[in-house]
Amino acid sequence: MLRHDDKKISKPKKSTLERGTKVVVENQVKRKDVVDMPDSGVTFPVNVRVDNHIRNKISALLNLGMAKSQKELVKQLVENEIDRLPESDKSRFDRMFEILEEKDNMKN
Repeated sequence: MLRHDDKKISKPKKSTLERGTKVVVENQVKRKDVVDMPDSGVTFPVNVRVDNHIRNKISALLNLGMAKSQKELVKQLVENEIDRLPESDKSRFDRMFEILEEKDNMKN
């Protein structure tokens, strides 16, 4: 049979770990204050399908020096069209654009 003593063997207590001085946050900084974050959210490459005639017109405009890249030229042309919109269409455009941007943010 096993012999169980009523007296338990006490182990010597270890000293607690000393953490040193307590660190206190004085200036809380937000990430957006430090890191430049784009307002539009996520950006990822996509394709826009055009026929060969439109592609050739874009290439011809690039050869004339209208822009440095196809992306830049298309961006300029789109911005010009947006600027020409009447105020009523501009507000509709802004709402639709915001919805599409939110949709892109949810995808990624």
